[in-house]
Amino acid sequence: MKEIYFTSPYRKSMRTVRLEYGQVKKKFILRTFEGKITDNGYSENPTKEQVFDNEQGLMKKVSETKSGLLQGRWIVQNKQSISEPSFISTNVIDGEVSFEFE
Repeated sequence: MKEIYFTSPYRKSMRTVRLEYGQVKKKFILRTFEGKITDNGYSENPTKEQVFDNEQGLMKKVSETKSGLLQGRWIVQNKQSISEPSFISTNVIDGEVSFEFE
């Protein structure tokens, strides 16, 4: 399944929309997850799922949804960069890269 993650800053919280789409068996599925990131953590509304008989219908809906969000000033994000802190640090010593897990 492919995934597109959108965010929209809103006062003291950040609204999120995640589109997950792809083929499952012989059907094409679009799952929409809406949520919010606040100081208290992350919450997500119940998943909305749409089923399509062909890939063309699925991709048309994904494109329409993505266009609508972008016109509404939503930002495409990498989910890990928003919701998960990094526990890996990198160092370059004498031209060699090393990784440390914190």
